[in-house]
Amino acid sequence: MKLNITTNHVIRGLVYFLGIIMTGLGVNVLLRSALGAGAWDTVIFNLRALFKNNFNIDVTLGTVSFMIYLIVLSYVMWYYKKLKFLFVFIPMFGIALAIDFWDIIVLSNFHPEDLWIRAILFGVGVFVLALGLSSILVTKYPAMVFDELTLILMKVLHIKSFFLSRMYIELFAIVLATLFGFISNIGFGAVNFGSFLLALIIGPLIQFQLKYLTKITTPLFN
Repeated sequence: MKLNITTNHVIRGLVYFLGIIMTGLGVNVLLRSALGAGAWDTVIFNLRALFKNNFNIDVTLGTVSFMIYLIVLSYVMWYYKKLKFLFVFIPMFGIALAIDFWDIIVLSNFHPEDLWIRAILFGVGVFVLALGLSSILVTKYPAMVFDELTLILMKVLHIKSFFLSRMYIELFAIVLATLFGFISNIGFGAVNFGSFLLALIIGPLIQFQLKYLTKITTPLFN
């Protein structure tokens, strides 16, 4: 029996909302592992430190993330010259709020030092982050702008491989984060070996989770 349109969108909306919440949690867990966060999350963390240490401006992680997403979105819209990408504001704003929710309200006093705990957190963070992004994608609602940025790079540099193009973007983010870190006197900051590992495995892991999420949600969405 098919669901009516309203019920369909309610279920998709719930999955979408859970995806945003899980993405924010994954970002925070990885940052607290101190073993390496996602490429653009290292940029967020180190740029926040730059604002605080160099300009005495204390902003939240979510605020900085929204700023970075907005810059990327502006470029995507300039390249395509299409207003439809304005819908990407929804996950941008939602993930920014989710990052601050976990960082400020839930995990504010959670900063483990034991290496084995941090190693577990890294593994959990990778899984949760990928699951959150997969949940957003499976709804077919607006996703983040980095996929569009990847497609643009493929066209500009004539790269045929989506994975290779995305790797270039991730590596650029890590280099940018490292630059921000040293300027703000925190060294590599959130950049660690796990950042490079995550850049390699996050794509295949999302594809793997998306495959099974699609099987689970298809009866619910139709």
